[in-house]
Amino acid sequence: MNPRKERKPIKYLAVENISFDHLACTNSRFFHNRHLSIILNDKPLNTASLQKEIIYHVAEARLILILKGCVEVNLNLEDQYIEQGHVLLLPADSIMELKECSDDLEVIAFIIREKLLIDESLVFPASPEDFRQLLKMTYLIWDLTQHTPFRKDVVLPIVQAMVGNILCIYKEMNATTVTDTATRQQQLFQNFKRLVQQYCELHRNIPFYAEQLYITPHYLSAVTKEASGQSVMFWINRAIILRAKVLLNTKDMMINEIADRLNFTSPSAFHNFFKRITGLTPKEYQMKMK
Repeated sequence: MNPRKERKPIKYLAVENISFDHLACTNSRFFHNRHLSIILNDKPLNTASLQKEIIYHVAEARLILILKGCVEVNLNLEDQYIEQGHVLLLPADSIMELKECSDDLEVIAFIIREKLLIDESLVFPASPEDFRQLLKMTYLIWDLTQHTPFRKDVVLPIVQAMVGNILCIYKEMNATTVTDTATRQQQLFQNFKRLVQQYCELHRNIPFYAEQLYITPHYLSAVTKEASGQSVMFWINRAIILRAKVLLNTKDMMINEIADRLNFTSPSAFHNFFKRITGLTPKEYQMKMK
């Protein structure tokens, strides 16, 4: 018999976990205060900020530009291949796992502790011109952060404008390419998964997601089955279980508090749901992870 595969650990990745002292020993430059952190020319593997075979619960919103190299990650239930020229927007509480990474990976990362208008994770290749524009905005923001005292009311609106610019670039690109590269059904399925990430803690019924997409529940079920081979409830349950596992392993919360956080009617309802999907009770899962 093959030995039982070990469960992957889950780590809570917050700005407090980043060793800025270690970054000072590299070629990276960084700015950090209670509102915003910026790391220029970061090499994640060299700074040990990411490791393979670990699932990360990313606490704060992040904006990342890929300067060099490539990386394969699982981001909020989707496998992504990311390379030079790609842009990433991650809302707070994203789930990420590093699969593969080139040795020359180099990024610019914004870690944003203020509330931003980021409802979903975005990963896409920007055009060379758009990428250069984003770099210009990055260096403008960087220059402004060097002023003492920190001008929060100047810097943070420009960061928000940069996020808004990225959203506009994505929408324009998507509007011109979706008819060429994806069917309407595939696009609906991707939109459905994004909605699940956004609303799974509050809404676990098919009609809600169908209404958000302006289609019937029957059509949503058919599209999801055709696109993924799985049911709508498979994706909803998977998202809830992933959130539950993160909370069970990264938060100092009682199981009844987690049940309440995930909007179950009672701790026993959460207990039964978790065991039905995973084969373990929440407590058994916690003990196994420990």
